[in-house]
Amino acid sequence: MWSDPEYGRRWRDLRRREFLFWLFVLSYVPGILLLIVGANIFDYDVPQHMGAYFSVAWLTGFVATGLYRQNFRCPRCHHLFFRRFGFIDPDGHNCLNCNLARGASGQ
Repeated sequence: MWSDPEYGRRWRDLRRREFLFWLFVLSYVPGILLLIVGANIFDYDVPQHMGAYFSVAWLTGFVATGLYRQNFRCPRCHHLFFRRFGFIDPDGHNCLNCNLARGASGQ
């Protein structure tokens, strides 16, 4: 399987970070719809700007999970996987520092 157990743990960490990021990305529309349904059920007895509050909270979570995902460190070189000298490639398939392929095993 993995030549080094630490590699497997780190790649699972990246998958967890990506799952959390995409959970936030895809949860906005269902969350807003749930908020609209809740406002209709309670007969508009919710704060007037509840949608704006929810949007700001969701946007803050979106930015936080995006930064959390981008701060993943490469299992081989231990530098940031998606960043190098100010260049950011959040969808990169290789480490920008040592060119390690995503999900690769061994050193």
